[in-house]
Amino acid sequence: MKHLLPLTILLLMPGPAQAAASPGARIAFEGAASGAPPCAACHGEHLQGTPALKSPAIAGLTADYILARLDHYAGPSGHNPQMKQVATTLTAQEKRVVADYLAGLKR
Repeated sequence: MKHLLPLTILLLMPGPAQAAASPGARIAFEGAASGAPPCAACHGEHLQGTPALKSPAIAGLTADYILARLDHYAGPSGHNPQMKQVATTLTAQEKRVVADYLAGLKR
């Protein structure tokens, strides 16, 4: 029984799985309830960009910048089909929480 205490403490400590439970992190890594794919699918596991896909790093950008880019892609001048799908599928609330999450990451 005394061997279970360290395991219990370890399980109760916050870790990556618990940190990823925020709504913005869920969208970034799992996709959105509205049907938008996860950001990580194109922007990489750490959201630092994927050169082969020509996807830029999005971690650490300001929330206002991310929201402006999503608005751009949702509008008539946004010609990237993948980003247009994301920008038109995400709800305003989903855009806000994922932008805030991304802004809080290190570049």
